[in-house]
Amino acid sequence: MEKKKSNSLKLIWVFGLLIVSVVLAKKEWRNRILDELKQAKHSTENTIEFVRDNREQVFEQVRTTVSDISTVVRDITSDVKKIGETASHLKESSDEIVKATKEAANEMKNLKKNLHNADINPYN
Repeated sequence: MEKKKSNSLKLIWVFGLLIVSVVLAKKEWRNRILDELKQAKHSTENTIEFVRDNREQVFEQVRTTVSDISTVVRDITSDVKKIGETASHLKESSDEIVKATKEAANEMKNLKKNLHNADINPYN
């Protein structure tokens, strides 16, 4: 298993080097990559400068967002707890309804049996 991993890793490195070699061989591609890297560097510098200049506002926004998220999580937790309590109450109510229905059915059977017995026995 280790040999397969080692061979796979070597193969990935070979393909990576091959791709880099092909990219570096074409001047147009090299120039495009360099331009993209320069733009990425410039964007990163602008972002860092913005954060430095607006550090307090950024941190305040992060604090506000974290607080809002915390509030939402507490609300969701409370709602889930209420749903659980309601589900438990519904289960208890359903159990009581089933029990009452069974008792009523048994009483109906007994009543029917008593009426049937009264019809059969003329001496009652």
